[in-house]
Parts: sequence; structure tokens; C-alpha cells
Amino acid sequence: MKRLSKRADAILGTLLLLCATSHFSVALATASSPITFESLTLTAYLDGFVQVNYQLTLNQTYPTINVSLIGETHEEMLIVDEENLPLYYTITNNEALIYSLNATKISIIYFTQDLTAKTGKYWTLTADAPTNATVALPETVSIISINNVPDLIENANGKMLLVMPSGTIDVTYIVEHDLGTQSQNPVATLLIITAVLLAAAFPIIPSVIYVVKRKKPPFKPAENKNEVDTKKLLEKHKDLRQEEIQVISFLTEKHGTALEAELYEKLNLPRTTTWRLLKRLQTMGIIDITKARRQNTISIKKKYLKK
Repeated sequence: MKRLSKRADAILGTLLLLCATSHFSVALATASSPITFESLTLTAYLDGFVQVNYQLTLNQTYPTINVSLIGETHEEMLIVDEENLPLYYTITNNEALIYSLNATKISIIYFTQDLTAKTGKYWTLTADAPTNATVALPETVSIISINNVPDLIENANGKMLLVMPSGTIDVTYIVEHDLGTQSQNPVATLLIITAVLLAAAFPIIPSVIYVVKRKKPPFKPAENKNEVDTKKLLEKHKDLRQEEIQVISFLTEKHGTALEAELYEKLNLPRTTTWRLLKRLQTMGIIDITKARRQNTISIKKKYLKK
């Protein structure tokens, strides 16, 4: 009986030791996790695209990290460290392998159309968030339903922000101007407005023709003589894409400044694609975007201009 008792005690002690070792290993793995989510922002646009923005803090001793990406497609991907320097990465099965040695903070920004769906006039944004997420909805929208109670709801810069807990996010919304019904046939309204404008304009047409004939050539402001230090810029940003280099070359020809409309014409790309390209260059600290009423001005940062 004593032998059996000793054997039972030995087996029990071994099991307790294994359990303790297992718990210690789990605690150690958790404590040494290479990444911490600082924030996750999902910004929805009226064309169905969603900008996904991860802000991560990480252990700089890890040579690489793996980050699961939301969505199946990832357009205009930009991954930079705390100094806005691009990091090399590969994507396999919606997981980004990022070469992050010596980096302490990482920003991951990309666009995807996989998170939104439209049924009639109703939009639904669906995502599985690994952490608390801020959902920024387009201007002038009304929320129809939310699958969970937000931690916070507020308006900022004309957008509605929802801070949602981690897990599945499901928000259905509608653009407000679609809610109202037109009280009059829109085609008939357009014809009436056109007729009124023509009637009002007819008496002054001869005067307008006379003024146009006598109009002097428009005044052209003095041309900007700034020179872009292209060599310095390209040495600082060695991982630029072809279309990014094309934008910089065009701005160099324009002495560092051009209108956004000129870039649309030069690049011959869709406006949304060009806009995202410019936002990426702005995030990297290469250009400034000056907003105006009718059109924006794109300028190379002063630090890349020759003195």
C-alpha cells in the first residue's frame, strides 16, 4: 500500500509540474508578444472604398512580425516606421510579413472594397476587428442599424465617428440626400430651369460677345523658380513606386508646385486612385496638399527644395 501511495504521489506531482510549466509558457508567450495595437481606424467613402489604418507598437528586437489584414484585397498599401520610412513586406493569405527590425512603431494604411456592400440605397460595413476600432462614416449619413453598442459616438470634421469594441462590426447606413423624395419630376424641373436661364441671358448676349472680343489676355503671375533636389529626395525614399516617381518628376518640371487637376491630366488615372496616391506621398512627408475652394495645390516639401 505504501508503494502504491508513493507512486500516486509521484504521478500527482508530475501532473502538477506539467500544469505549472504549461501556464508559465503561456504567460511568457503573452508577455513577449511582439506587437501591441495602438489604434485601428476604418474610414468609409461614398464610392465603397474603406481606408484601413493600423497603428502598432512593437518590440524592436524582432526581425519580422506578422499582422492579419482586414479584407481580401489591399490597394495602395503603405507600411512605414516611426520615421515614415517604408518597410519591406510580403502578403500571403491576408497576412502581412513585415521586416521590422529596429522599428518601434509601425503604420499600416491601405484601401479595400471588401468591407462594404450596397443593397438598394443601404450601405453595410462589415469587419472583424482584432482590437477596438474607430469607424469613420462619410459626411451626411444616417445610421440605420449597428450590431453592437459603441463605446463612443461623436462628430469630428464633419464625419460621424463610432468607437466599436473588438470583434465583428456591422453598421448599416444611408446617405441622407437619398431619404427625401422629389416632389417634382427632375427632368421637368431641369427643363424649366434651363428655359428661365436662357430667357434671362438672351438680352445680355450681345454685350457678352463685345466684352469677350475686347478682353485682354489674362494676367500670368511670375513663374515659381524653385528647384527640387531630386537626388536628395530619391536617396531618402528609395522604395518609391513608378507612379510616385512620375508625380515627383512632374512637380520637378513645375518647379515644385502644380494644381491637382494638372496631375489628374498628366497621370491619366482615375481621380480616386490619384487622390490616394497623393495622400500616400503626403503621409511619407514628400508633398504638401493645400486645400482651396475649387482645386488643391500640390507642392514638394520645402526640405526637398534647393536653397
